[in-house]
Amino acid sequence: MAIPIELSGNFMELRNDHFHSGLDMRTEGREGIPVRAVADGWVSRIKISPYGYGKAVYIDHPDGHTTVYGHLQALTGSVGAACLEQQYRQKDFSIDWTPEKGALPLKQGEEFALSGNTGGSGGPHLHFEVRRTGDQHALDPEAHGFAVPDRVPPEILGIRLYPLTDSSRCAPYPERAVGYAAQGATGRYTLKAEPAAYGTVGLAVNTLDRYDNGSAKCGVRKLEVLVDSIPHFTATLDHVDFHLNRYCNAHVDYALFKGQKMDYHRCYRLPNNKLKLYGREAAQGRIELAPGQRRQVLVVSTDANGNQSRLRFTLRGADAQEAGSWPREQPMGSLFRYDTDNRVEEEGFRFHLPVNALYDDAYVTYARQPAVGRSLTAVHALGDPLIPLHAPGELSLAVQTKQPAKAVVVRLDKEGKVSAAVGGQWANGWITASVKAFGAYTVLLDTVPPTITNADLRADMRGRKGFILKVADDLSGIQRWTASLNGQWMLMEYDPKTKALSHTFDARTKAPGSKELVVEVTDERGNTGRYRMRFER
Repeated sequence: MAIPIELSGNFMELRNDHFHSGLDMRTEGREGIPVRAVADGWVSRIKISPYGYGKAVYIDHPDGHTTVYGHLQALTGSVGAACLEQQYRQKDFSIDWTPEKGALPLKQGEEFALSGNTGGSGGPHLHFEVRRTGDQHALDPEAHGFAVPDRVPPEILGIRLYPLTDSSRCAPYPERAVGYAAQGATGRYTLKAEPAAYGTVGLAVNTLDRYDNGSAKCGVRKLEVLVDSIPHFTATLDHVDFHLNRYCNAHVDYALFKGQKMDYHRCYRLPNNKLKLYGREAAQGRIELAPGQRRQVLVVSTDANGNQSRLRFTLRGADAQEAGSWPREQPMGSLFRYDTDNRVEEEGFRFHLPVNALYDDAYVTYARQPAVGRSLTAVHALGDPLIPLHAPGELSLAVQTKQPAKAVVVRLDKEGKVSAAVGGQWANGWITASVKAFGAYTVLLDTVPPTITNADLRADMRGRKGFILKVADDLSGIQRWTASLNGQWMLMEYDPKTKALSHTFDARTKAPGSKELVVEVTDERGNTGRYRMRFER
């Protein structure tokens, strides 16, 4: 874009369930800025969706790289025309299309889109990636010519310690803190208090980075831990393998990341962490402490532009008597092992978690609670939502209803309100759904169709570029929609953020005359709402 590069997010920044795979470039708080190809190439993929990257274009380049441009407002020129043609051919707004090689060539600097806010974007910006074409691994754009002013070293906010054996113990943190706070600035840090532990422990460091021209919290590129000057652990955050990206949840302290928005990077590996980002140090982050031993620890955090911050502290080894005096939280529930199948069966409740769905062994509680509101079953609360799942579990709830096709499994929040509709299939008195998180679940009926209301469609649309309809659903969520004009399929874009269906008149719909619009919107349980209106164009 022909504006200065300012980032709201960078490569390998910690995100929900993934490392960020590119740069989020600010667009001055607006949409519609021309987006141009960074080098000669050809469009290799166009993916349009209400979710994820929204409207996205992939360009392959002769040097073996692919660049990706996401959250676009619109595709323009020959690329936009080809996309529109494909949508009408498939009769679907959502497409994932791979044009023939060379069919849509682009020259360096050629405009093909406008910046936007589509898909899962939280505000106007351009999401930009550089990938290796061969394996589609994402690489750091800053290592491929995208210079962003950055003389600021990473911030180090603190560390945490974790026992890595059954007999290991860690001293309680000062006061009510969740870690040992760091102090210092401009690349040099120490701890405010001396940590102590017994046995074998690992550590996590709360670190983040910022750029010269922005205050946004961004990610670091490399972490190193040295103990008594000996390398113990290295993490080089330099590529994203999308097949392994969810293992980000094993790299971070997930409970603090999700619960308190803290960026604690584990400097040791959980048993079921398959990320290929770590060094070959013999210790692999395991720090052995003998009673009375004082080990000198150095943590180095490096950003994408080589700026470094160093945290130095002494880790004291406690003896068994001291360690025995430290408070210890007693685990509750049943032990789920990460490397085996785990099952729970209670009255009206079944749950199966497959092998390697956890990153480490975890204690999981179960509680049956009274039904709430219109729920058809008791509320079944399983586990702590702050324990991450790598793979979904299979949840089954016993339910008797005369409308099984309308029954839907829902997850409740702490206040007992619906936080997510999960879905599910009913058979033989049980509804079964795939769930991606621990939490409280029950069953509701969804018999209410989505609502469709007119936002700005008028009886006289002559001279107007398009129109918007507002859509809403009370429970299971919008599943599909279709629209026709005088009996012919027409393109309507769905934006779940604004709950709007929109149409911009195109070559197939802009002709003058009397028009009859028919729109149908169906939710995930098959309830359909309809809207019909005549207008002049």
